[in-house]
Amino acid sequence: MRIAIEGMDGVGKTTLAKILVKKLDYEYVDKPFKFLFDGLNLDENDIKNIEWKLYETQDEALITLFYGMGLLYGTRCNLSENIIYDRHFVSNYYWHGTEETETLHNELIKLCGEPDLTILLKAKISTRMQRIYDRNHDDKDLSNCAMYDDGYDKMEKFLESNGFDYIVIDTDNLMPDEVADIALKNIEKRKIKVLAKEGK
Repeated sequence: MRIAIEGMDGVGKTTLAKILVKKLDYEYVDKPFKFLFDGLNLDENDIKNIEWKLYETQDEALITLFYGMGLLYGTRCNLSENIIYDRHFVSNYYWHGTEETETLHNELIKLCGEPDLTILLKAKISTRMQRIYDRNHDDKDLSNCAMYDDGYDKMEKFLESNGFDYIVIDTDNLMPDEVADIALKNIEKRKIKVLAKEGK
């Protein structure tokens, strides 16, 4: 199965992804665009500088294609059948989905195929900001106004309009293991459905 973990920063995506990877023995992919840099001996700062260079263009189509190339490369060149993605289509669309880029996002979905399950995590803005602060008091996201947005209407509209199989988990009052338990139960349900379709 290909499972995508989505949501705003500070909601618990990476924590959940790593728990699921350990419990399911799946491959962990932290931002699929990083596939593009495998074997190039670039560190996190190098990659971040490339991202900032693209953002300086303020061209949403260019940025959409950059992240889309990572999705496409990862889908077609990574032969692993069982993957947990820490951010996928939804994150790309939330940040860069505009009227101009709509067709690009649609084509990427056609070319890559949708994940078997998308898990959308939610939490209040105050909860997310506190988690980011607890993680790193000096995190630049704490002063980034965009991090204080509540983007779930746009995210869910994207999932629904494209017919994605998805669930929503509110992480506000849940411990990471509790969030993982909910996710695992839903993953198991999807596995059963897939096996039933295949007649196994």
